[in-house]
Amino acid sequence: MKKSILTIIGLLLLLSGCKYEEGPFLSFTSAEKRLRGVWSVSNVYKNGEETTTESPTVVESQNAIYEFYKNKILLISYMHDGILNKSSGSWAFGDKKKTIEAVFTNQYYPLTREYEIVKFKSNELKLRFTDDDGVEWTLVLGLEYSLVPYDM
Repeated sequence: MKKSILTIIGLLLLLSGCKYEEGPFLSFTSAEKRLRGVWSVSNVYKNGEETTTESPTVVESQNAIYEFYKNKILLISYMHDGILNKSSGSWAFGDKKKTIEAVFTNQYYPLTREYEIVKFKSNELKLRFTDDDGVEWTLVLGLEYSLVPYDM
């Protein structure tokens, strides 16, 4: 009886600690290991509506590639006027790993973003932020490949 009660209490504590609005409820891999990798922006939403013609910046546009490295380096590849461009910066988790704080160059000027993590599965990452004009943007990224080495 005591074991059952302890198990139930443990499960309730574990599930009540879900960090992300859309899940997952449980993950056995650390947030840093899940983030380290190459991610592609698959969808962009402006105030909750999907858009294929608008983006918060050219660096945050659909099909941009984000590379998150263990040493907190962030590399971004994106197309602008038919030319492949690259940006670099840094990243860090904030607010008990509920946000990603990123600093990068948007074409010609530095930009700092605090993305709220809405969903953080092993192959899908959904980030949300509100720009200076009050527009809410959501970026959905899909994992292209992980940069975490396999333990042998």
